[in-house]
Amino acid sequence: MRFRIPTLGALLAAAMLAAPALTGEAIQESRANSGSPAVQRVDPFTPLTAPRIPPLDPSSLTPAQQAVTGPQGGSTQLRICLHNLEMCRQYWAFTRHLGFNYTLPLRDKELLILRTAWLSRGDFIWGVHGSGGGQRAGITDDELLRIPRGPAAGGWSDFDAALLRAADELHASRFITDATWATLAERYDEAQLLEVIFVVGNYTLLAMYHNSVGVPLEPGVPGLPQ
Repeated sequence: MRFRIPTLGALLAAAMLAAPALTGEAIQESRANSGSPAVQRVDPFTPLTAPRIPPLDPSSLTPAQQAVTGPQGGSTQLRICLHNLEMCRQYWAFTRHLGFNYTLPLRDKELLILRTAWLSRGDFIWGVHGSGGGQRAGITDDELLRIPRGPAAGGWSDFDAALLRAADELHASRFITDATWATLAERYDEAQLLEVIFVVGNYTLLAMYHNSVGVPLEPGVPGLPQ
């Protein structure tokens, strides 16, 4: 049997079709919650109360699995992912690279992550980065409260607004407009411009993973603001 490998064009077309549709009700929610009338959050859903796939027991991990988690057994999100060992190994190497070997200023990266978490209803991501990562990066409490209102909210610098707008545009249409790109390019080199895209894409994927399998919030960590 012969299998056809999809072309890059077909893959890009499929990705565009997966972009959220702008329904009237969702646009109204966007205007109220995001500060940008052209961008909507993903549709609401009922969060899972328990993981659909159980995390592996740290004491039962094989040497190959321990090579991914480290000697402490890893987090719940990692031990769920280990049900597909090779995929988990490859993907976590990528996400760790973005986490530790980034070229963007840390505050800028955290703004992108938090806006993506809000748009994607990524409770786990917001919990991790809103409660700790954002504060360590210098994001103030006022700014954290302003992120859900989006780039049009008062108080952002022109560059901060462009960062949030880049996250919005990638979420809504999978494309950064010329105007937003030009603003980012005034400060970023080519490597950093690429990283903007991959940070938003990675945390969109993580939100899909966390939400769909039911990765629980860490104890004592608040999720998304209501």
